[in-house]
Amino acid sequence: MDQRVSTTMARIGRVGIALGLAAAGWSGGSRHASASGELSGVAALMAAPTAVASPAPCPTGTFLANLPANPANVGFPAPSVLVTCTDTRVTVRTNAIPTFAFVARTPNPLRTQDLTFRFPRVPVAASTPGALALGVIGMAVDGLPIYGPFEAPAHGSADPAADGILDACGGHTGPAGEYHVHATSACLPSGLMGMPGAIVGYALDGYPIVSPVTCTDDACTSTRTARSSWAQVSTARSAWSRYAFQEGTGDLDRCNGMTGPDGQYRYVAVSSFPYFLGCYHGEVAATTGGPGASAGAGRARGAAPEASMLPGRQAVPPGRPEPGGKQAVPPTPVRPMPLRPRR
Repeated sequence: MDQRVSTTMARIGRVGIALGLAAAGWSGGSRHASASGELSGVAALMAAPTAVASPAPCPTGTFLANLPANPANVGFPAPSVLVTCTDTRVTVRTNAIPTFAFVARTPNPLRTQDLTFRFPRVPVAASTPGALALGVIGMAVDGLPIYGPFEAPAHGSADPAADGILDACGGHTGPAGEYHVHATSACLPSGLMGMPGAIVGYALDGYPIVSPVTCTDDACTSTRTARSSWAQVSTARSAWSRYAFQEGTGDLDRCNGMTGPDGQYRYVAVSSFPYFLGCYHGEVAATTGGPGASAGAGRARGAAPEASMLPGRQAVPPGRPEPGGKQAVPPTPVRPMPLRPRR
């Protein structure tokens, strides 16, 4: 196993176990949940959360580095991810080349990128969760941009997974040749999606995205998979009409995350809609000057998340439509809903 993955897993292992028990809602055989997606019953496994007096650790060891080039991707460089931090911000620079063999699912050829994404080092919960804008909503730890679970209005704002236009790794290339993922990828290096509590990415509001696999006991002798609370309710073309959040039907809140017994909120990557995020739980600051910049999605419904692009071929930035359409957002503002007890 890659040393960085081993170090990361050692650091988050206990949190992952507690999160797993919370996702399962297990407490001596009973299952219960509290408001806003915060689950209880396993607090004894964790020390009481303490106030954060200093910035969160810079996640340089969470993002994967020194990734080898895939021999099938002839003519392309090895994947490259560079992470730096200030006291308030994490910056990720990536060439967005996949670690796996590229298989074309759109007419757009793969092109090497030079992209920079920024997110808060210490995430802050928004008073009103924000709708996802078209384009980048986060990044995976292998440097691939994560897009929301819908395409441009020109394509009916449809779920690209349901449309069958994604490869086996949950992604495809956009108009500028930028590879990005819409649906949860099983192709992350070192099998991260199968590791309990593993961080597989970060949203642009700074909250981590974790594996859906969770432990049901302290020794992790058994595991379960967290479930989304969104379900298909129609055959409508628009993803936001095709699917609806149904409180209490899964383990996660409307934004596709939950607060663990350690007091920390995390999104959970799942195999069904909305895959990564259903909305922003946290504040997303205004951009510092990238193309297509506008206000933060965590502050205003449908506004674009923070991201700027370095010189080079640019991907479709947050808030800018793919050709032929305007920004797509859910039809109404979203608010987190409490999970009901699962029996």
